[in-house]
Amino acid sequence: MRLAFIGTLLLLCLAGCQETESKDPVIAKVGDNYLSYAELKASIPNDLTAEDSTELATNLIQTWINRELMFSQAQYNLQGIETDIEDRVEKYRKELYIFAYEKEQVNQKLDTVITEEEIIAFYDENQEIFQLNDYILKVRYVKLALNSPNQLEVQTWIQSEEAEDLEALTEYCHKYAVKYFNDTNWVYFNELLRELPIEVYNKESFLRSDNLVEFTDPEHIYFLSIRDLQSKNTLSPLELEHERINSLILNKRKLELLSSIRSKLYKTAVSKGNVTSYEKPQIPN
Repeated sequence: MRLAFIGTLLLLCLAGCQETESKDPVIAKVGDNYLSYAELKASIPNDLTAEDSTELATNLIQTWINRELMFSQAQYNLQGIETDIEDRVEKYRKELYIFAYEKEQVNQKLDTVITEEEIIAFYDENQEIFQLNDYILKVRYVKLALNSPNQLEVQTWIQSEEAEDLEALTEYCHKYAVKYFNDTNWVYFNELLRELPIEVYNKESFLRSDNLVEFTDPEHIYFLSIRDLQSKNTLSPLELEHERINSLILNKRKLELLSSIRSKLYKTAVSKGNVTSYEKPQIPN
């Protein structure tokens, strides 16, 4: 449908629109600036109906005209600060080039392979940044609709250490649970509380609760069994910090790579006489 609309638009342009030097039909003109057919076509998605394409094209054309008019008016009224704006634009242009170049260099040269030994070493050498700010828990947690079957069995399974009971719990949760946590991963206490229909004003008291805690709301019933607990202000377990350490190592390598690239670039430029630093400012010739 988009092609049909674009084809119709092109025929209209060929019949009545101006053309640029490259023979690309012109859709609109403001002063000496043109909106070409190619620019408009590139902005219209392929999956639109002819009606939607027409509406979008009309909006895009009007938006372009409004922007050009505002830009022209801004240039006229802001002539006193034009140099400052151009300097800022040029600075931003350079930053875009640098960002794109650094991204390309990182993609090409960054070593992304991280061994388990490196992760353990980083963890051991930087334990001060892995102190817990919240309790972490390993829990079995099941959220069910109020009319879910076999809820007494769920209460038994969720507290059991028998393999067959845990298998039965897992199979049941796949069929009936709205949400389910097993006890293989650590979870932050505050994240867990967002799952529960209660307000906890005393975390320490709550964490001393019985092995099985049950909650209800108008639509659901919740079963929670705390299997393991680690207090805040202690060292976070390596297994919880694994992905974070991986990211920290990669970021450290990235910074070192970019620093090395800048250093080599500077030394090369100095050796070729392309860089000179003056003790006193010099007036250009």
